[in-house]
Amino acid sequence: MASILRVWTAMAEKQPLLTIAVTNGTLGGIGDLLAQTIECHNSKKRFTWNTQRTLRFVAWGALCAPIFHKWYQLLNRKFPLPAKQPKQSVVNTGFVAAVTQRVAADQCIYAPMGIAGFYVAMNFMEGRDWESAKARLREYYWPTLAANYAVWPMVQAINFGFIPPIYRVPFSSIVSIFWNTFISWINAQSLSAVDVPVETAHTHVEPRHHDAIDAKV
Repeated sequence: MASILRVWTAMAEKQPLLTIAVTNGTLGGIGDLLAQTIECHNSKKRFTWNTQRTLRFVAWGALCAPIFHKWYQLLNRKFPLPAKQPKQSVVNTGFVAAVTQRVAADQCIYAPMGIAGFYVAMNFMEGRDWESAKARLREYYWPTLAANYAVWPMVQAINFGFIPPIYRVPFSSIVSIFWNTFISWINAQSLSAVDVPVETAHTHVEPRHHDAIDAKV
């Protein structure tokens, strides 16, 4: 494990954007594959791997990784952590304030846009039109954002406060295996929120129901 980490670190130091894009895309695909496995198990159906669905998550993860990287760099510049004080016996208020500001910015700015971007991107990668995207957002955006706020503020507090900068995107990507499993499942459920099949992507669509997500999350 240590040797893998050394190799990854060396690659990230030489080609940071490429390395984190490949890493994040791979972990995104793992999350979707796990979600498909759970879905088949729960439905007691034989597992059939939807490779196109997994590839969409790989593409989304690879696309987002460089954006994460630049976003984290911006947060580092805007809210720098204070220098560590040796043998400090009281809470470092400057450290707490900087981490809190980073988490607040991340969750108030990036998270809402990222979740909306996810549903819109998945919608178009599935071959659907803008009306379908709006239907999906109406049905699933707010429940997903609420779930995000139950998980990611604590994760990002650890990430911004204690994880070295070079490992922050991989750290969030590892946690995202489980998050991607969740949103992959939600996105699969969202296909029932529209009335149009993929093959007729230019037909007007409306949400079919509004209670399914509350019953399942």
